[in-house]
Amino acid sequence: MEDKDIEQLLHQESFLNYCFKRNEDDVRHWESWLTQNPDQKQQFEDLKRMLLLMGEESRNRIMRGNFAQLQEKITSPSPVVPLQKYSFLTRWSVAAAAVFLIVGLSWFAYHSSEMTTTTAKVEDVAPGGNKATLILANGQRLNLGNVANGAIANQSGIRIMKTAGGQIIYQVLPQEGKAASAQFNTIETPVGGQYQVGLVDGTRVWLNAGSSLRYPLKFSKNERRVELTGEGYFEVAHDKSAPFKVSNFRQVVVVLGTHFNVMAYADEKVLKTTLLEGSVSIRQSGTETLLKPGQQAQLVNGKIEVVDDIDLEDVIAWKNGYFRFNESLESIMAKISRWYGVQIVYQTNIDASLTYSGKISRSKNISVILKSIEFDSDLHFRIEGKKVYVTK
Repeated sequence: MEDKDIEQLLHQESFLNYCFKRNEDDVRHWESWLTQNPDQKQQFEDLKRMLLLMGEESRNRIMRGNFAQLQEKITSPSPVVPLQKYSFLTRWSVAAAAVFLIVGLSWFAYHSSEMTTTTAKVEDVAPGGNKATLILANGQRLNLGNVANGAIANQSGIRIMKTAGGQIIYQVLPQEGKAASAQFNTIETPVGGQYQVGLVDGTRVWLNAGSSLRYPLKFSKNERRVELTGEGYFEVAHDKSAPFKVSNFRQVVVVLGTHFNVMAYADEKVLKTTLLEGSVSIRQSGTETLLKPGQQAQLVNGKIEVVDDIDLEDVIAWKNGYFRFNESLESIMAKISRWYGVQIVYQTNIDASLTYSGKISRSKNISVILKSIEFDSDLHFRIEGKKVYVTK
């Protein structure tokens, strides 16, 4: 059974019902399937025993699709060589201790809801959500969290709609006046906010926390230019006659029709543009750099470096509702700071350059995220109001 198949099984409710005997129909279904596929029985039984040892909550809270690595560690006779890199979801010291650690994870998962509840009563921070302010061309500011769904404004032949899913959409009204390309709207997400925008040309933009997008009500015939600060994911509508341009304080990204992510926070040392589909060019200080899918342009100190074979799931995890880390503690805590609206305070002996990895939902309270990092590292976090102290 391939790793991908195992991961799919772990996310199937019917398979979990079979393992934990919660639904008779699902039990009969999988028993019948095993009768027809006897060669899979041993692996099914092994997986079932592992889940029973771990407990369902442990599987849901801790593993998050990492069973394949866990299985490999348990069956391997050799220990893992310690590195200056930590993973709070998949790091194990020796194979002989694996089963013991599974039982430990089960205990942790069983009690984590109690610990989280206790923490929440003292100090905790809720996750961010769909929050944004829309600034119209006339200067009017609309808090999108307070306005009702449906039409929220009409501007020179353009109707602005708010949907139930945290999105605003621009629609052309052909029977009304024409919008001028000199009229601009701006959408701003606060720290702890995110939002989606459907522009008038059909382009879709996802904005991460602490970001803003400035764009015209109507694009000109020759180009479609928007201005981004913070982080945004773009799915650009194709229009060969009018290239789409994303500008910020350090560079301009030029595209025809493609999917890409731009991270351009003012407090980040590296500006990153990652291409998922199509092609883009990065223009900066008179130079032009072309990207292919899977590449990332990193702008540091006025120079662009192209990195190949980027893990695209890492890059757009925020858009899909996850933290997916494989980076320095400093970078991880910067993301946590923006999403939860907290200030990070480091103890003097903390090496913020050490790399950690893992994946966890952004819908959890901050205490759950921090305890996940604590669980397999030498770090400790203390929450005091809107400050998170990082200690050993």
